[in-house]
Amino acid sequence: MFAGLDFGTSNCSIGVMKEQQPKLVPLDNGKNRMPSALFVQNEIMPPAQLLDSEIAARVAQIKQIQLKNGSITNHEAIISSARHQLRKEHRQTSSISQTVNNMAEALRLGGEIIFGEEAELSHIAVPESGFYIKSPKSFLGADINATQRAVFTIIVEKMLAFIKGEVEFIEQNELADIVIGRPVNFHGLLGQDGNQQALDIIGNAAANVGFKQVEFLMEPVAAAYDYERQLSEDKVVLVLDLGGGTTDCSMIKLGPGYRHIQDRESCILSHTGQRIGGIDLDNKLALMSLMPHFGKNAMLSNGLPVPNNLFRQAVSVNDVAAQKDFNLPRTGKELTEYCRLSKDKNLRRLKTLRDEKLGLRVSRSAELAKILLSDKTSIDLSLDYIENDLHIPVQRTDLSDAIADELNKFEHLLKEAINLAGTEPDVLYVTGGTAMSPVIQNWIKSIFPNFEIVIGDHFGSVTSGLVTQAERLFRV
Repeated sequence: MFAGLDFGTSNCSIGVMKEQQPKLVPLDNGKNRMPSALFVQNEIMPPAQLLDSEIAARVAQIKQIQLKNGSITNHEAIISSARHQLRKEHRQTSSISQTVNNMAEALRLGGEIIFGEEAELSHIAVPESGFYIKSPKSFLGADINATQRAVFTIIVEKMLAFIKGEVEFIEQNELADIVIGRPVNFHGLLGQDGNQQALDIIGNAAANVGFKQVEFLMEPVAAAYDYERQLSEDKVVLVLDLGGGTTDCSMIKLGPGYRHIQDRESCILSHTGQRIGGIDLDNKLALMSLMPHFGKNAMLSNGLPVPNNLFRQAVSVNDVAAQKDFNLPRTGKELTEYCRLSKDKNLRRLKTLRDEKLGLRVSRSAELAKILLSDKTSIDLSLDYIENDLHIPVQRTDLSDAIADELNKFEHLLKEAINLAGTEPDVLYVTGGTAMSPVIQNWIKSIFPNFEIVIGDHFGSVTSGLVTQAERLFRV
């Protein structure tokens, strides 16, 4: 069996070919998308060993409940939910073998690891109970030392092993070959060396967990292959993939005249990419619209402002260096002193955020605001976990103002792709979760008013295209 895997910055999804159509396989409690996160508890317990009989009994139980409630989901989603429930119950009842002080040791001991949304919720509930990693893909192309590289290789191995195991159980077939999506450029400042480092880490991890053949495909090209399935005539397509961690563009020839070509390299006219995505937009919205309610722009009694870098660090949850500095004891002492020297009482909220490790929750709130602003022009965002009855008004215009610089960079990418290709596209195809926002869609229409614009499956296009490529490469 072969598959296509979107190993994303924000989410992971995987698909297989069923009845000549790509089909996504549920990974996270019945959902097709699994947040790219894991939580390693500092109290080590043995991994869950799920028995087929236990799973079958739980599947029957879930089906009965759904039948009673009139909300029946598909069989694969029920199996995924059953396995999720049993793993959670295992953690609640298992004995602790030992306690560790760092993630590397916890990973080495091979204890139970929590993935996806449950990882995020576990970290939010009790941050000090373990080690949380969000968006490991963001760090693979960065300037990391040998020790860090070894840790991230194990992290990727654990995630790939979990995904592989879920698919194999649900599909009841060995998953041997995989096409994995990759951005044009990974996060980091190492350029092509960073890109190669990231591909080596993912490729080695995939081989270590049992994949026999591993191929990579640019994510915007994968989205293009998915779009091509619906084309009845040849077109030159500009693909804009607005992902969680990167934004990528490709100009490519698509259509029935090209589908039969095994090596599509000659069809690809250009690639451009930036290490900016949905997470960065969330961080920017948090910085510009939420942090003023945490003392951003507050003045000290000596006439100097509170350093703006503190607020930037507080919301940069996908920046390891920023989070490390923000959580240093020295930073805590500095923040205590700033609270003493400032009349702005809101600054105490920043201290609460730091002391209680609530940065991830604030980031999730910013993401929620972005999502809610898709349907509404203004919202009242609750942050009652920071302070009782704390509500922050956020307008859709606040989002567009906050991300104006990022939109300018996206525009540069699109126009650079057109210039490199040396031709105008027939259509602009847009995919990626970030593209769901009306702010983004209105911006696209404003810079390309005369283009045909097609909005694809925000979360499934890349994965479906990767499955399409896997069938080309691996079908015997």
